[in-house]
Amino acid sequence: MPCRGVRGRMRLRHIEVFHAIIVTGTVSGAARLLNVSQPAVTKILQHAEDQIGLTLFERIRGRLHPTPEGLALFAEVQKIYSGLESLKKLARNLKDGRSGRLRIAASPALCIDMMPQAISRFRKDHPDVNFEVETHHYKDLVDALLVQDVDLGFAFEATPHPGLSIEDLAEGAMVAIFQKGAAAPLPAAIELTEMTRWPFIGLRAGDPLGGLLHNAMSMADVALNPEIEVKTNRIALSLVSRGAGAAIVDGYTAASGQPELIDIRALKDPLTYRVQAIWARHRPQSVLARQFIQTFVDVERETTAALNRRSGMLRAAE
Repeated sequence: MPCRGVRGRMRLRHIEVFHAIIVTGTVSGAARLLNVSQPAVTKILQHAEDQIGLTLFERIRGRLHPTPEGLALFAEVQKIYSGLESLKKLARNLKDGRSGRLRIAASPALCIDMMPQAISRFRKDHPDVNFEVETHHYKDLVDALLVQDVDLGFAFEATPHPGLSIEDLAEGAMVAIFQKGAAAPLPAAIELTEMTRWPFIGLRAGDPLGGLLHNAMSMADVALNPEIEVKTNRIALSLVSRGAGAAIVDGYTAASGQPELIDIRALKDPLTYRVQAIWARHRPQSVLARQFIQTFVDVERETTAALNRRSGMLRAAE
């Protein structure tokens, strides 16, 4: 088979025409498939053969048949088309939020039950979505977002930052927790001063919720000096369930406690907090992230409703 002088490279349009001719067997069929004229197909094919220096087809009984060189080239072209189909499928899935990867960081209290519930529920409808989940205290969570170690953060009472976008998702209320039976004499909603009757387990002031509680105590002129200071509300819950004292924690942590181990009481003067989604301002949110945020919000509402039923509280937002 004579070869022509190689003048250049095969372009994408050359590949499209070459593939269409092999698939349909005729120039007219390729023209219909590509929605162009027959002369345009013929011209592009000739240009492709000139560029690569090979004859790709022979005409036999009115149909174009690939030469051995054309068949060898077609095997590679098929790989390209397979890759393009995979690319198109991925693009569709990303558009619809059906596949991809989400890197999430959340405050410890949100990772006890709600985040696992949200991820599990989301993956039932989006099995091709992968997750990477980290638990961070607020400062570390912000750092992870700013250096793009994670895509999305969930936290309490986020501090405004020029590099971050913050969206309010829900409002919750702090509650008092006691070892089972210890709060039996107390009403459904109590004053902060009632907490002085037990050893107090407190969250350090540097935490957003810890700071919220310290401010409330200062305004109410109530001194609750922690006999045990903890870094997370989860530790406070565990200590309370073992009779080490009483604590004031977020509602989600309280809801995760076993009913046979702890009692929950609302605060007469509600101490509310915001739950927020946070992401880097310069990185637009993906469809996937928006869909997951909605799933998380749904789980939060269900968790709060269950807590209300258990403790007899009304949601702070109502």
